[in-house]
Amino acid sequence: MSEDQIKLSGKIVNVFAHRFVVQTSSGAVLADLTPHGADRVKLRIGAEVVLEGEQKPSELKVTRFSCDGASVTIEHKKKPDHGHHEPADPATAIKAARAAGFEPLGTPRRKPKHFEFDGRRNGETYELHVELGGRIRKAKLVDEENDTA
Repeated sequence: MSEDQIKLSGKIVNVFAHRFVVQTSSGAVLADLTPHGADRVKLRIGAEVVLEGEQKPSELKVTRFSCDGASVTIEHKKKPDHGHHEPADPATAIKAARAAGFEPLGTPRRKPKHFEFDGRRNGETYELHVELGGRIRKAKLVDEENDTA
């Protein structure tokens, strides 16, 4: 079992469709089988169960459900990766800033669709927003007098 996986045993005390509560010696635990997993096992109040799965902040995502000597493996679908953080090189943003006459200050901070960092040009400081492809989307003058916190 990996570090993310835990194993516990107890008695089912409540059932809510594909989620259920197991009373263990350490307290109550909310467990999730997924709708597909709930079709594969019989959840009944009072049943003694042994569960394995990944403990999330709000519940145990059950990957193995054992009851009355039978054991069922449950697979959870992976959340889709919507590509919010496509690969990008901060060197591209720095190069674009320098080509526009800015001297970058500090390390670019990654955002989903751009980098942000400060740059100086003609003695003034700007907050730069540079798209992942290197186009400067925004160059906002920073008011240095009010920026002393």
